Amino acid sequence: MTSKKNLFSHVICFVLAVVLVYLLGYPQRIDRILLTYFSLIFLARYPFFRIFFGTSFVIAAFYAPIAFYYGPPNVAVISALFETDIDEIKEFFAQLPIYFFLITFLLVSLFILIFIKMPFPHVNNRLLIIFSLILICYKPAKAFIKFLPTNHLIIESTLDNVRYPLFEFYRTLYTSKKIYFTEKQAQLEQIQKQNTIPIISVKPNHKNYIVIIGESVRKDYMNAYGFNYDNTPFASQYANIIWDGLISPASNTQSSVPHFISQSIYLDNTVNAQLNNNIVSIANEAGFETYWLSNQGKLGKIEITVPRIAAYAKSSFYTKKGEYNGKSSRGKYDTLLLPELDRILSDKHPKPRLIVMHLMGSHSKFCRRLEYDIQFELSHENISCYVSSIKETDDLIKSTIDILKKYNEDYSVVYFADHGLAHFNQHQDLRHNWEYQNSYEVPFIFFDSKSISQQKIQKKISGFQFVYLLSKWMGITLDVSHDYMQNELIDIPHQTKIKVKDWKNELYPYEKLKNDPNPYSNESKK
Repeated sequence: MTSKKNLFSHVICFVLAVVLVYLLGYPQRIDRILLTYFSLIFLARYPFFRIFFGTSFVIAAFYAPIAFYYGPPNVAVISALFETDIDEIKEFFAQLPIYFFLITFLLVSLFILIFIKMPFPHVNNRLLIIFSLILICYKPAKAFIKFLPTNHLIIESTLDNVRYPLFEFYRTLYTSKKIYFTEKQAQLEQIQKQNTIPIISVKPNHKNYIVIIGESVRKDYMNAYGFNYDNTPFASQYANIIWDGLISPASNTQSSVPHFISQSIYLDNTVNAQLNNNIVSIANEAGFETYWLSNQGKLGKIEITVPRIAAYAKSSFYTKKGEYNGKSSRGKYDTLLLPELDRILSDKHPKPRLIVMHLMGSHSKFCRRLEYDIQFELSHENISCYVSSIKETDDLIKSTIDILKKYNEDYSVVYFADHGLAHFNQHQDLRHNWEYQNSYEVPFIFFDSKSISQQKIQKKISGFQFVYLLSKWMGITLDVSHDYMQNELIDIPHQTKIKVKDWKNELYPYEKLKNDPNPYSNESKK
């Protein structure tokens, strides 16, 4: 009888381990389950640990609805905790199925009963203890050895590789809270530093200037640049300027966008973005109303530099409270920015406006970016989704201009992408790769309410100091000596010896990069 009770308690501990991993939002991994199981059979019989585990399991039961939408603790969860108002809390709970509340109540009751009444196993098997210690230390030890040469990463990487759910849960709660408050403070400090580039004059030609920053689009996958599939019908027909030759400063978002919209400062073979001298702070000083609408991340481990620039806007709108790709990003499509744009334009304001729209566009995991069905069938699904995602961005640009027309507002809209991508997996997919020119060759397209003709320009120009070009486009003359400020847009000369950022954060000649041609450019349409 005793052996049956003992076996039953082992089974309960194993089931509890599986349930805990699920409730906290972590992927089901055998090491997580086993480590939870071992901790219960070794420690839960002691009063202190029984209270600790009981409390933790009750917390996990209450956290489960959050885990369902947001995943394990992250900056989005912390941001939601500190920034969500009563209406948003009501909205969150209103969208939960009624059985969520019932299951939570049942689990809390069950956990309390188990940790008060159940006799936990008494296990003293040395071999089992040694095995559990090896299991908990194996991955952290690998990470420790891997990062041994770079001391500043050792501790963080080692702790990141501990696969014990309760440790992961409480640690990420702490680190996410730390990231949130550190970055919020950094943003407050950043916006105290205002633009230092002297403004000579301000003569805007339009009421509304809209900057649409696309994501991960290489121009040779766009029909407007000769691609075989008609995935840019609006831009191809209605764009006023299609510029072929813009070279992105870098091959990833967090390196490229700050240089596109901020002044770049060169030092030897490196370049840094002077964040306070950005297009938003310049527009503020020039008397514009400024808005930042984003479907990218607001806060996270990598969402740092761009949100600091966005913080300069007098009004901002984010579809996500945390990371760009967290669990909370599910169902957050770029079209969510359009109602906010409509709201802004419905408010008749005498001052000129700068509105920046930062899209998720064609970010990796392309099929997840699609709001609608695949529109173009190519030989590989990932590529089909990529081409279709570009079509959805083209549709969004059309909708943006339709809203402007709805309010009879004159406008100038510019669209460019932060960077391109390169092929891998035998051309079945695309990813970040700094070694190819195509990772830097991005679209650059203008739409203007005062122009009906279309010009196609073929000139290579760099994305560095692009903030001067944008300022000139907005009618803001800066006291700088640069081709982008000295010339009208169409008169900007072709540039040679363009350099880009590599992944060591150093400058590398664009012309020395390898070429990655588009193998689908002449593929037969299906």
